[in-house]
Amino acid sequence: MRRKRLAELVREEAEALQEPLPREEKPGEAAQASPPGERPLPPYLTYVRKECRLRPDQLDALTALARRLNRERKGKGERITENTLIRWAVDLLLERFGAEESPEPKA
Repeated sequence: MRRKRLAELVREEAEALQEPLPREEKPGEAAQASPPGERPLPPYLTYVRKECRLRPDQLDALTALARRLNRERKGKGERITENTLIRWAVDLLLERFGAEESPEPKA
């Protein structure tokens, strides 16, 4: 049996969350379309989980930087987290030193 890659499983899970849930109809009730204002899938659900071990000073600095950036942006756009900063750092490393392949565009 062929194992699916983790990225494929995450993608399938994200797609399943976007599909509307089937609705049970009561007798004599006409089928209605799903509500037009469905919420989009949160970006973090499209990422693959990877564990990273940091020193306490690194984590403290990341937390302080994320808080400072969130204060400076004054509530505009998405919240900046420690994970956001780590993804940015990885993107910069890959951009600087090159990556063999870049399968999906950055979000």
